[in-house]
Amino acid sequence: MPNTLSDRFNFITTEDGSPSLSFRQGPETYSESMHNLKGAFGETVYVYGKALSRINDLNLNPHVMSLGLGIGYNEILSAATFVRTKKIDHAEIDSFEIDSDLRKYFAAWINDAEVPVEFQKCYDTILALTAKSTTVAGEGIKAALAQLLKSDRLRLREALAPTISFDRKYSCFLFDAFSSKTSPELWSEEFLTDFLSKTAEPRAVFSTYACTGNLKRTLSSLGFALEIREGFSSKRDCTFAVRM
Repeated sequence: MPNTLSDRFNFITTEDGSPSLSFRQGPETYSESMHNLKGAFGETVYVYGKALSRINDLNLNPHVMSLGLGIGYNEILSAATFVRTKKIDHAEIDSFEIDSDLRKYFAAWINDAEVPVEFQKCYDTILALTAKSTTVAGEGIKAALAQLLKSDRLRLREALAPTISFDRKYSCFLFDAFSSKTSPELWSEEFLTDFLSKTAEPRAVFSTYACTGNLKRTLSSLGFALEIREGFSSKRDCTFAVRM
């Protein structure tokens, strides 16, 4: 296995010391970063940590849909949260990711198999930051991820698409898709309405860094109460919603 993947991925250290990633699109061009450059970990906790805390406060099922996997921030934070709240034995996480390497490397890291050096360092850094933030031991978080993966309660699935079939419903949506400019099909009102109608439990929370008109109309039409929050690090608004 090569020690560098610079022909495909560009690793970035954001301002809070946490890693992010972009995809190499040409010799000197890259896709947008997966995270806010002011702080990948800070953004994760601000936008998605609230949703994970709220499902515990509301005593909702610990059933998470994460879009997309990326470098595992939401999955690691979810496992830590469920360990801390003693709900790990009932947790389910479906994580969608179009890039097969990202799915493969994350699963290998969970199982202590060999992964490229850059990814090993990346995952280990995220784990350490999460452990410190949640006061859950890193070893416990990783063991919980391994338990979930082995029991098929953590599933690393291919790209979310209109044709995909679902055999689970979710109480917590961590909607971290690339922007509507990069992935317009995931932000259309038609897709969001169909997707959430099929997959949302009667009581559910939804969180994303974005605040589009299509998204707000869809959530309102499906009975979610909207909370428009200030975006992370002075970014424009982000969306949090609850249906009870």
